[in-house]
Parts: sequence; C-alpha cells; structure tokens
Amino acid sequence: MSRTFRKERLEELLRRELGSILSFGLKDPRLTNITLNEIEVSLDLQTARIFVSVLEEDDDVEQVKQALEHARGFLRSSLAGRLTLRHVPDLVFRVSRSVIEAQRIDALFAQLPPSSSEEPDILGEDID
Repeated sequence: MSRTFRKERLEELLRRELGSILSFGLKDPRLTNITLNEIEVSLDLQTARIFVSVLEEDDDVEQVKQALEHARGFLRSSLAGRLTLRHVPDLVFRVSRSVIEAQRIDALFAQLPPSSSEEPDILGEDID
C-alpha cells in the first residue's frame, strides 16, 4: 500500500516539476510545441516513463525524440536540484502524435452533414 502511495506521489511531483522545466527551463526550439501527457514510475521507483505529445503537425516526432534524449541529463539534474530525493529516476521518453490525430478526427466529424433522422431509442419500446 505505501509503495503505491509513494509511486503516485512521485508521479505527481515529477509531472509538476517536469512540466515547469519543459515550459520555462529549456531553450530548444524543437521542444516548444509539446505537452506532457502522463508519467509512469516503475514499482522500484528507479525509472520514469514520460509520455509526451507533439502539438503541431509540422513538428517531426524523431526530432522531438532526439531533443528530449539530448536534454535528458539536464532534466535529471534540474529535477535533482528541485526535489529532495535520494535518487532521481532515470527518464525514458515516449513521443506520440495522439493530440494531432485527435484534432484530425474531430475535424473529420465536423465535416459530416447533420443527421436528419431522430435519435434511435436505445432501450427499445416503452414499457407501461
């Protein structure tokens, strides 16, 4: 029970601090259009998987991955300075285009013509 609580606390702490560092502490132009989605810390608290999404279609996912890998040491040392932990977890980045794909799907749904039929009755006939 306490291990899960510590894991969740560490995930929230990393999410808050990494979000701040990614927003204000990095000057790499390849990392300006990304958002922090989720952080999963391993049960032994040694590794943190950071899930990041690219917000612009023009951004290349591979370039974002390279920029994050290049900044990994800086991010860990920044976290070590901000947090009071004995061991800062190793950072493993996963980059996706899920936000862009969701926007594309929303745009496709918006282009569909409105349905002229009435809403179907999900429950079937009325029971009296």
